[in-house]
Amino acid sequence: MSTKKYQVFISSTFTDLAEERRKALNILLMADCIPAGMEAFVATDNEQFEVIKKVIDLCDYYILIIGKRYGSVNPDARISYTEMEYDYAKSKGIPVLVFAIDESVDLPDDKQEQDEYKIESLKTFRNKAMANRLASMWKNSDELTGAIAISIMRAKVEISRPGWQRATDYDEVSLRREIMDLQKNNNELINDLAEAKKMVVALTEQTDVAFEECEFTIEYYYFKKRSTGSDKILSSITIGLPALFVIIATEMMAVSLAEIHVEKAITGSKLFPSSYSCSLNDRQLIKRILNQLEALKLINSNWSKSSSTLYWSLTAKGRKVRDDMILIRST
Repeated sequence: MSTKKYQVFISSTFTDLAEERRKALNILLMADCIPAGMEAFVATDNEQFEVIKKVIDLCDYYILIIGKRYGSVNPDARISYTEMEYDYAKSKGIPVLVFAIDESVDLPDDKQEQDEYKIESLKTFRNKAMANRLASMWKNSDELTGAIAISIMRAKVEISRPGWQRATDYDEVSLRREIMDLQKNNNELINDLAEAKKMVVALTEQTDVAFEECEFTIEYYYFKKRSTGSDKILSSITIGLPALFVIIATEMMAVSLAEIHVEKAITGSKLFPSSYSCSLNDRQLIKRILNQLEALKLINSNWSKSSSTLYWSLTAKGRKVRDDMILIRST
């Protein structure tokens, strides 16, 4: 049987729900939980709220009880301290259990908001909190305590949390063995990381990737018009990688290009017959050119999930090399 105890923060307006808070406290104690956020932690200013945030940080679960009062409003945030507590718990990823009073329940005036701003604010807050999947409604304190008892027991089973446990409940020998195993795993991970870093450095510091002396022989088809039709002609041209890079980089002025657009930029350049429609014979050639430029750290790739397309763009190094090659400098 687990000896863990779970700390639970109880949040609500205070004066109108004092009885409900007391019963919630008793239910949590019966469920082997450690209640927090009771009377000593009711926020009325920013300084006290900072204390409450530290308490919430230590809690495993957060219970929000909503009645028909909105509570004290923070003058800076323009929302109640109760809502601020709720928002903070959500931001910290603490499981939130919400219990809101049924709107059909009739309550005395001193337990209901009379101010229009607070009425609207409470409505907005209630709608936000009730969107939580762990939210339920109650009509009286007995229904509330029953709902809290069921919800907290389910939460303890379904939502794993660290909890608190006495140090004396641990077996020292087992703890030492576990620490040794963790240290061993940690050392293995450190060694694996070091090897991975060496591999990355080796890859990024390649000095044998050709640029100036690299050439590609491009085979392409074009159609030559005749008086009776047109002929499909296979031709080829050998182009140095720097010339290809200038074409591609100039097309990438402020945009990323897909592979098909890189191909169109090359075949549409002055290196090919301008009066003919050209198409490449080798469909893998563009990939090899792009791979060579990527290995030189002149371009990089980015996968777009929305269009299922790989896009290529210039790196900072690529932009500098392009500018050095095409800019007209003053003498």
